[in-house]
Amino acid sequence: MAAFLKKHEKWIFILLGVSAIVGAILLLFVAAPHANADYKRAMDIVIGILFLILFALCLAYILLTRDKDPNFFLFDRAKKKNIPVNKLSFTVVNERMNFLETMVCSSEEELWKKNILENAELGYHNVYRPLLAYKMIYDLADRDLDTYWFYLYNIPTPVLSALCRALEEGGDAEFAKMLHGAIEKYRDCQDPGEKKAREEKIREFVCKNMGYLRGKMMQYVKKNIDLFY
Repeated sequence: MAAFLKKHEKWIFILLGVSAIVGAILLLFVAAPHANADYKRAMDIVIGILFLILFALCLAYILLTRDKDPNFFLFDRAKKKNIPVNKLSFTVVNERMNFLETMVCSSEEELWKKNILENAELGYHNVYRPLLAYKMIYDLADRDLDTYWFYLYNIPTPVLSALCRALEEGGDAEFAKMLHGAIEKYRDCQDPGEKKAREEKIREFVCKNMGYLRGKMMQYVKKNIDLFY
């Protein structure tokens, strides 16, 4: 219920404001002039004035909270305001996440070798953490470069654990389990030929899920859009 109210907060106040002004007009200009007793007329006027005050408060709230805080993903710098969430594209989300990465680490290698997912400040209640984990995996498939795959194949255990926990936080426990298992099997493999084959399987698995990861990133952003400030 709280999430619903938060999501539709603007429209609730607009509806409340419209109802208040309509009520004030009916009471002050229809009911009060035709009241058959002074106390009824006075009551209609008082209630009408209260409706006007309610309308003024709703209007003030809408104006004061309109794009007061630029949303990390929705803010349009050209228009100086937040765009509707239904107009948000993956291109924008991906570009903003590229920018976030530059804020939390100095290089792509650092992102995979140092436990940024656990050690960095990643927003309110670490809301960016699952999204950053999705982004890290997505970039592997998107760029598809041997240097990037090397980061995954040789990811330190604490970083791998943090990455999988972050994916679980985003609602992808099964994907995290499969990824963790594939990396562990790769590490335990001693035969060079089999090791190479496992590398290809991991690469194929991630690339195959590129569209899925893109969809999960968009879904996560839209679900938590009010937290990205």
